[in-house]
Amino acid sequence: MDHTDLYRQTLRDLQARRSNCLDELQKLDSAIDALSATMTAAALIAPPPPPPVARIAKPSDSKRRFANMSVRWAVLKLFAEHSGLGPGGEQPMTSAEVSSALLEGGNVKALKPTVSAVISAMVNQRKELRANDAGGYVLTDNGRAAWSAIAHSSIYLDGGFASGEQ
Repeated sequence: MDHTDLYRQTLRDLQARRSNCLDELQKLDSAIDALSATMTAAALIAPPPPPPVARIAKPSDSKRRFANMSVRWAVLKLFAEHSGLGPGGEQPMTSAEVSSALLEGGNVKALKPTVSAVISAMVNQRKELRANDAGGYVLTDNGRAAWSAIAHSSIYLDGGFASGEQ
């Protein structure tokens, strides 16, 4: 056996080891991705938050209660305020109804196309709303948890959103 044969054999062995290592790395990447997805899903499926403390609304609140906040925050707030009103604890609303309510509440950004796009992301990406059989949308546990976190955040409380004093 000459040196060339030894080199070829060593090269084949190194290539085989490299291939095994790449296979192992792919398995590790899959395991990491699966664990990350599980952790993300577990964090999103948090237990429902305790009911919010009731606040006495001022007469001017209805015209300004959604002003100066993002459309997503306003949608979450609207659904959180209306949850529990319909059968099964849900009050479904269409995107047109949501847009109308937000505009009436002072959110000038809540035009129908914008609300439709925000609701689409809240349904498909964030899982905060879900479509119901009647063609409307309802708040999910993820949505309730998101609203609870927002409603208790310093940005929301310090920004005057909680009292309607924008």
